[in-house]
Amino acid sequence: MTDVILVNFRSDRDMYPPFGIMYVADALMQQGLKVELWHEAEAGVDRFVRRVEQIRPRWVGFSTITGPQIGSTIRASRRVHALGIPTVWGGVHATIMPEDVLKEDYVDFVIVNEGEVTAQEFDHELRNGQNWAKVLGLAWKDARGRVRVNAERPFIQDLDDFYPRWELLPDLEAYLLQSGPYDRAIPVYISRGCPFRCAFCYNEVVMKRTWRQHSNAFIINQIKWLRDNHGINAVDYADDYLFGRPRPMKRLVEEVNMPWSGQVRVQLLKPEFVQWMAETGCQWVNIGAESGSQKVLDSITKDQQAWQIEWGVANLAEYAPHIEANLSFIFGLPEENRRERQITIDLIDRICQLNPKARCSISVYMPYPGTPLWPDALQRGYVPPDNQAGWAEFDLNRGNTPWISEAEAFAMSDISDILYVGRSRGHWLLNPYYGLLRWRWRHQKFNFYVEGKFKRKAGEIVEQVEALRRLRDRYGHKLVQYNANTHKSKVEAHMPPL
Repeated sequence: MTDVILVNFRSDRDMYPPFGIMYVADALMQQGLKVELWHEAEAGVDRFVRRVEQIRPRWVGFSTITGPQIGSTIRASRRVHALGIPTVWGGVHATIMPEDVLKEDYVDFVIVNEGEVTAQEFDHELRNGQNWAKVLGLAWKDARGRVRVNAERPFIQDLDDFYPRWELLPDLEAYLLQSGPYDRAIPVYISRGCPFRCAFCYNEVVMKRTWRQHSNAFIINQIKWLRDNHGINAVDYADDYLFGRPRPMKRLVEEVNMPWSGQVRVQLLKPEFVQWMAETGCQWVNIGAESGSQKVLDSITKDQQAWQIEWGVANLAEYAPHIEANLSFIFGLPEENRRERQITIDLIDRICQLNPKARCSISVYMPYPGTPLWPDALQRGYVPPDNQAGWAEFDLNRGNTPWISEAEAFAMSDISDILYVGRSRGHWLLNPYYGLLRWRWRHQKFNFYVEGKFKRKAGEIVEQVEALRRLRDRYGHKLVQYNANTHKSKVEAHMPPL
């Protein structure tokens, strides 16, 4: 009999393994419990609830992240709660706002921050006395329905105490990535947290600028198991920040001795470091550039100089031209005005001319409760949702604040994806179309983006008509060439309708 089911409802864009619940599963299994893991898109809600109804576990844990995935979590939680089975939310979203989450009648408990030990103690109390006040890291409702948030649990000191349960994933093959020429790269987590203080980031609230690492032996044994049992041929270090301690991490990468990818900051990208990256088999890096404006970077305490972004990408182009650089930028940060945004737009354009392997994505700023920027967002007129369903309306390509509209957000994200993520290039017949996109981008003409709406509608029609799908599949590549791989999933939005 299954004692606990843990689920992570994901977006269609993200197919990283659900590490949070993989670790919590191990903690519960160490207590002798039988655990099932589910990692589902929206379409899997009905199947998931049928399984819960069939086996009736002692409780169900939901891993949460702010955005569209919350919608699926809400729908499943309502139905599980109606079965009389306790619903427990955890993860980043629930950790940031436990009181607001527990205002919903379909959420019974919240596990705040790291869940391993708290989940163990919660399960014990569920079976023996239900003295919730004694469980550190737990938020709950008393007999009168009032929300109680217990003291936080100290961080796990030895990360090696818990192991991500890969064997519980229904299909590990679904998480394999293309990394340069290597077709069986796998994401792994080797650390937790980030030592930096970006004012928009959840790390300020959740991990409190701490950085902890598994031991080298633990990491190497895990990667060896993945290689021996699943034939992986490259490693994606999926940590929030890989080089929390640069020299020891360099030694670890060398000891693992496999092609790799991971997160770096531009300050690291000195010629000698980039040469080391090339020598050790680096295939791509993620870089949180955020903005080209020094004023904006300073306002978010990025602790980064704007000039270092272009300098770092230039060093990659010169000393490691095969390495793909995935730079992420944020539009709509509170200190960003039209002039500051233009600086970022110009920088993105220069970067992609400078380095053919550079790919620049943008996201739209989403204010998070408890972050240093939260009070500023409220002062500027941002009004947070008054229920959990409202948080499901947020997304990285939507107008999340009053100062960026839905239409602007859609145009910014779509044009950026086409020109600077997919690096799309078309047949000469499409030159007017691409010219219009570049004009919009260079001059911030993001309103009345009719061609984007037309492209989306036409794409829907093509998907519905088999003959048109065959034409697209047969001749589309002759009209458009683009890089369909990102570091997490496939980009399919760049193909213009035929």
